[in-house]
Amino acid sequence: MRHPLLLGLALLAAVVLVSCGGDGDGGEGESSLEQALRRMVLQVEDLPQGFAQGDESLITNEELASSSADPEAREALLESWGRLLGYEATYDPTEAASEGSADGVAPVQGINVSSSLYRTKEGASLSFADAVKKAEETDWTGNYAGLRDFQQEEVDASGLADEIVWLRFSGFQPVEGGPDPLVTDDLIFFRVGQERGFLLVRANSTEAEGRQSIRPTVEQWLRALVQNVEEVLAEPGFEVEEE
Repeated sequence: MRHPLLLGLALLAAVVLVSCGGDGDGGEGESSLEQALRRMVLQVEDLPQGFAQGDESLITNEELASSSADPEAREALLESWGRLLGYEATYDPTEAASEGSADGVAPVQGINVSSSLYRTKEGASLSFADAVKKAEETDWTGNYAGLRDFQQEEVDASGLADEIVWLRFSGFQPVEGGPDPLVTDDLIFFRVGQERGFLLVRANSTEAEGRQSIRPTVEQWLRALVQNVEEVLAEPGFEVEEE
C-alpha cells in the first residue's frame, strides 16, 4: 500500500534539504567533499535485507534555494551560514520488505536521508535552527487531515547528537474493507559538528502493534546514521573545505 500523504511529504521537501537537482552519479571524478557526504548518510548495509537505494542527488546552494520565494536571498543566507554542499538519498522496500519481513516491525514504506556540510559548527547550528523553526510553524494537522485519530508528538532523543529534534506523526488512514492502516511518519532533524542531517521514515501497518512499535527500529537506524557522520568527521586529515 502506497503512503497516502504525498502533500505532506512534498512540503517536507521544502522544509528540509531534499530538493530535486544535482548530479546523483558517483564516480572517480568526485571531490573528497562529495565522497564524504555520500558516506554521511545511511548505507544499504545499515538497513535490514530487503531495502534498495532509490533516488540520490548532490544539492548545491543554488539548487536548494531555487524552490524559495526569494531564491537570491535564500542562497545568500545559505552562503552566510557557510553551507558547502548537500546530499540526499532514498531507500525503498523490495516486495519482501513491503510484506512486513523487515525484522517484524511495521512495514516501512520509504526512507529519506540527507546530509549537508558547513564550514563551521556555528553555521550548521544556524541551519538546524532554521529547519526546526519551519517544522514548528508547519500546520501538520492540516497536512494530515485525511487521517483519523491523528497524533503529533516529540520523541525524546537527547544525547543522540549535538542537536536533535525528533517528531512523530501518526494516525489511521480510512479505507473501504478491512482494518484502517496505522500510518506513521518519523521526522528527525539533527546536527553533529559541522554536519546537519535529516532522516524521514514512513511506515504503515494493519497489525495492532501500536504507535510506538517502530520506534526501536528508527532509533537503531538513527544511531547508525549518526555514527557514520561521526566516523567521517573524525578521520585524520578531514577538513570541511570547498573544492
